This record gives sequence, C-alpha cells and structure tokens, in this order.
Amino acid sequence: MPQQLIYTSAPRGIVAGRSGHCTVARSASMREALMLQLEKFCYYQHLSLSGGQERPIFACRIVDIRGTRFHVLSRIQDAGLDFTGRTNFIVHHLVFTPEEIRQFSTPPVILRDWPGWLKSWTKEPQLLENEDWAELTALAGKTNVPAQTWQRVTGDAVNGYGLLEARAGASFRVDDQPDETILELLAESLELLEVRDTRRDFRTAAWNYTFTTSMQEQDNPADFRWRCIHSDNPAANRFSTPDCRALSAVRATKCTGEETAFARTGRQPPRFVEQPQNQRIKEGETAIFTAKAGGIPTPNYQWFECEQDGKEKNKLNGQTSSKLVLDNCKRGTTRYIVWATNGVGDDCRSDPVKLEVEPPKPALTIAKPGAKSIGVRTTAQKPQLDVWENSEPTSPDSTKYISGWWLITILIAALAIGGVAWWIKKHRSAKLEPGLNDGTKQSAVSTNEGSSPAPVPPPTSAVSTNQPSSPEVTNKHTPLSEGAVSLPSPWTSKNVGITAKPQIPLYENGTFTLTAQAGEILPEKTNDSFFFASQPSSNSVEFIARFSITEKIGGSRCGIMLRESDSADAPFVFVGSSETSILWIQRASSRATSTQTNIQTINQPVYFRLVYRDNRFSGDFRSDGKKWQSVGESAQIRMNGSNYLLGFALCPGKNKETVHANFDTVTINGAKQ
Repeated sequence: MPQQLIYTSAPRGIVAGRSGHCTVARSASMREALMLQLEKFCYYQHLSLSGGQERPIFACRIVDIRGTRFHVLSRIQDAGLDFTGRTNFIVHHLVFTPEEIRQFSTPPVILRDWPGWLKSWTKEPQLLENEDWAELTALAGKTNVPAQTWQRVTGDAVNGYGLLEARAGASFRVDDQPDETILELLAESLELLEVRDTRRDFRTAAWNYTFTTSMQEQDNPADFRWRCIHSDNPAANRFSTPDCRALSAVRATKCTGEETAFARTGRQPPRFVEQPQNQRIKEGETAIFTAKAGGIPTPNYQWFECEQDGKEKNKLNGQTSSKLVLDNCKRGTTRYIVWATNGVGDDCRSDPVKLEVEPPKPALTIAKPGAKSIGVRTTAQKPQLDVWENSEPTSPDSTKYISGWWLITILIAALAIGGVAWWIKKHRSAKLEPGLNDGTKQSAVSTNEGSSPAPVPPPTSAVSTNQPSSPEVTNKHTPLSEGAVSLPSPWTSKNVGITAKPQIPLYENGTFTLTAQAGEILPEKTNDSFFFASQPSSNSVEFIARFSITEKIGGSRCGIMLRESDSADAPFVFVGSSETSILWIQRASSRATSTQTNIQTINQPVYFRLVYRDNRFSGDFRSDGKKWQSVGESAQIRMNGSNYLLGFALCPGKNKETVHANFDTVTINGAKQ
C-alpha cells in the first residue's frame, strides 16, 4: 500500500507513516533515500507576503530512486503562524509503486476527494502504522464522465480531449478557476483516455500525466507535463510558454464519433442493433454470421457454440469480432451465440442462431429409358423422373412425372449437345501447343452412348472457400499435389484494397503458398492494396516464418504483418522483403501515411519475426537461422486491441505480373502452425 511522508516547516520535525503492508520501503536504505528525495519537494511560497493569495497546491510527480520508479502525490498548503509568529506550511506526500496504481483511481481524484489529507500537524514525530486505506480504495469506483465540468467551463464536454492533445510541458493560466475546478477538469480529461487510448487501462495511463495546479519558483519544469500558473506568483512569467493559454480556452481539434459521445453522454451499456441470422448452406461451403452491438466504449465480442436453449457450450477461441466466419462446414446442425461487453452494466447476449449444413445436391444424370441410372427410373407404362434434395430418394408423393414425348425431346437435346462438345474438343485440340494437357476440363453431360468419355483427372487442390477459383493463376503459377488444401482454421484470406484478379491461398505440410497480382504497400500512402492471409491475434505475440519467392518481380513486397483490421487504411506493422531489400513498413494510425525502413541485403530463404509485447512492435530477420537482426520497431502504433489480424501479406507492385511465394517453418508464440 502507499507510503506517507508528512512535513511541517515548524520546529517539530518530520513524521512518516506507512501501512502495515507497505510495498514501497523494501529496505532501510531505500526508505531513507526516498524520504530525502521527498524533502526536496517540501517548500511553499507565502504569496500573502507580496500581496498575493494563499492557496493549496496539488502535484503529481514521477521520481526515480536507484532505478526504482515511484509515483508521488503531494498536497502543500499554508499552516498559519507558529508560536513565534513565523509563517508555517504543511506538506503531505503519498507514494505509490507502479504495481499499486492499478487498484486506485487517477491522481486528480485522489488529490481532490481522499479525506485522509492532513491540513494541520501538532504531534511529535512518530511512525504511523496500520493505516486504513479503505477510503482510498473506494475512490476507484468514482466516474468522471460525461465531462460535465468541461461542458460548464468551455461550453462543450468534447474540449476535454484538447488537454490530452496539448504538447508535453504546456503551460495554462488558471487565475479564473478555483483549485477544485482545476482538479475536476484534469480528472475528466484523464478518464477520456479510456476511448482515446484503448491500448491501455486508462487508470494506469493517467499516472504518467504529471501536473501541478500552481507552479512555484523552486519547481523543476521537467517534473510536469501540465503546468498551471497563477499571475500573482513571481514564477508566472518564467514558466509562461509562447503557447500559454487559459485552461478554459482549451479546445479539442480532432475527435471520433465514439469519443464525442463518450465525453457528452458517458458510458453506455452494450445492446445489439443487428442480430445474427440463421444460415442454411451445403457441406463444404462457408457460413458467415454478422452481429452489431452499440455502446460506449465500443463493445468487444466473443462467439460461443451453444445449446438449443442458448446456453453456452464451447467458447470459440479467436472469434472476437462482430463477424463469425466458419470455413468448410461439415454436415449437421449447430447453434451459436455472441456476447458483447464493454465493462458497463450487464453483458449483452445475442439471440441464438442456427447453422444447418446439408449434404451437397447430387448432379442430375440423364439416361435413356431402360438403362440403369441414379436419377431416372422407367416403368412399362410410363417413364418418371425422381428429384432428390438429399442423398436418399424422396417419398413417392414428391415424385414428378415426365411424359414420354418430353423424355424423347430431352434425349435428342442431350445427343445434340454431346455432338457439339465432341466437335469443339476435336477442333480445339488441333490448336494446342505440343505437350499441353487438354484434359483439364470435361463435359458435364454424358449420353451413355458411343465411345467412353475421356477419364477426368484427379482434383489438384481444394480451393479456399474465401476466394473464387482462378484456373488461369492455378495452372500457370501453382502446380499442386493432391495433398494441398485450403487454409486451415482459423486462417482466412482476403484482398485488401483493389487487386487485379482473385488469388488462391493453399496449405500443405506446414507450407503456406500464396499467389497475388497487382497491388501496392508503399510508404507515404494512406491506402494499401495487397493479398492478406491472416488469423486473429492476441495482445502479446511472437510470429516467425521463413519466406521464399519463386518469381522475382520488380516492386513486389512480401512478408508478415500485424494489422488492426482488413480496412485498406488501417494501422499496421510489416516486416518483409522486396526484390532487393529487407523492409520495415508501418502506419501509426488510421488514415495516416505509412513509413518505410530499408536494409540493403537479401538472401533467400529468409526468416522474419514480428513481436508485439507491452505495447511495442518490433521486426527482425535472419538468413542463417541463428541470430536475429533488427530492422525496425515502434511504440506509437494505435490499434484496437480486440481486432488484431496476424498473417502473410503479398503484393507484386504496379505491374500486372504474378508473384508466387511460400511461407514455412511458421510458429506463433512457439506453437507450430
């Protein structure tokens, strides 16, 4: 728990107090060094001696003692005259470690509302033990949104973001505001971090915004991010910066719709404005469920497989977006439900939805009367045609009869179609180049007469259900074995931006094979165009893959990427390769331009590593498989933590040629893919 230091300028000494479970003073020497540092902050200017106004001063600092960081809250005020008629003041410090601040409210709230602040001290020096911190802990439940004080002072609650946008070390005039109002304005702005900086818990982030409600001559300006000044203090002119303005004149310059609603209306519990709908598909197809929930802050999602009554059965790991995509669905009936949460009120559950996966409908084959056939039966009296919805015959009531002359007409048409197909095949084969296989496609109609049709070759691949097939790309650039399949779950693929043709991602024995045509990931651009095979990512990840390219196309960029979403202007980090260089490309925020770092070396195959940990992104590469070499890092990327996508990015550049690349030896957080 926090540690206290109480200092008075009267000749009564220093009184230090701590709780019975103090985590600050881990050793006597550390405690002594900390108290000596705190004594340096124990000063107060009596402005009444020069015609000014006495006022309490509230401050939040960060101090470093022998490599250990502490957060210090200080309350300083006049304490009247002592028995000799001399002026007196009292300083009360609260000291927190970084591990402790997570359980408490933000600094302005503690300085404003904690009832434990001492305003006088008449006792002898003593050690305060077994302090009751219940009232301090209780402040964590207080809320400061909507930003009513900013609404009252400036006319719009949104202006609270203006304080967050101000540069570090900015000065603000506060002559027109009482101390309580200053602390309320600071508290409301810091709580707006909840939607302005979604990467971190806003209470923890708030402790890094140091401030003082009134600068004094002895203060070190570097101690404070926000510096409030009073004109009756001699320090006002010295600490007034060129951009100094009244705190009541602060205005926000850029706010999203969510940020505006949060400042003006506060938190709102989630509620579904779009419910997912039941799906009925054929086996092997892709099912997509979409839901949308409103609320402030924007809700997070989690999908579950559920029972018929809606009770959750299995949590679907990685399915944390508003859309649930299920590839290569198996026959049967399953039910799903999605939860929307944002930390406000009760969790919101969608209506249960049902997925019905039916067997694929069999192809209808026509045979002449009397022949043995799956789809046609004949009788001595009248031919009839059965139609099936499943693999089993339908009941007699659903049988449809076709008159004899209609059957004769159908048979004549089938023979005509077969003759035309034979003529086209014969003449086309004469134009083929030597050695070119002409058996890639077969006629779908068989008359069961004449010579036997040419055998159909075995399938070469199972094309991803996410992308339409592209025979031209497959035959030219992707020779596949029978073991190649579409991407395994939870991997999916998508064209981000505009690309020339569909692509076919494939997976075989731990190797991801990607093909792409026409696209760009270039610096100084606000939109991308590339092929992306990805899966959802956690808030901490190490992604490693070995990359090789079979066709070197000028301008191509291929590598691994962590991205906020599949929007073309989303924030991202990318480590990969062009034809000649190792690349690190990043976009810090939505709609911003991207930047690029090059290392002029290339030796394929090459390993790439992308690490995201503690809000920091880094990219590395190695050719020998032994030692990683850094190519770039950033801690400034702003992403929504609930929607990360991690995967392979591929684009050939402005030309229309095709680039073909492999990624293998893939691991995510040490797990082989």
